[in-house]
Amino acid sequence: MVTMPTTLKISSSELNDERIQSLTLSLCKTIAEETDIEVELVKNLAKRGERGEPITAGLVILTALSSGSAVALFNLLKSYFEREPSIKISIKRENGREVLIDAKNIKFNEIKEILGSL
Repeated sequence: MVTMPTTLKISSSELNDERIQSLTLSLCKTIAEETDIEVELVKNLAKRGERGEPITAGLVILTALSSGSAVALFNLLKSYFEREPSIKISIKRENGREVLIDAKNIKFNEIKEILGSL
């Protein structure tokens, strides 16, 4: 099992920050309920006197990824791309390896291959 943290970021040029955060919260909940992947929202460290959202929109940390959980993650991501085709998901490992999955330009069978390469 790989315990190296993986950053997953949801973005979209067509959705506002509130919708992206809503999708992120939904994805986190689904990952936690349906896989053995540990997931947490990335929190901003606000500077003294600043106001604002304490959570970074669209950004989560995944840990404890195994080959089985990568397959489960693939299936979850597939359902989110089908639900909201304007999203892009960036997956970045702590070692710097990164892939960008764009629902408009990638076939679902390629997502599984990309996730396996991480």
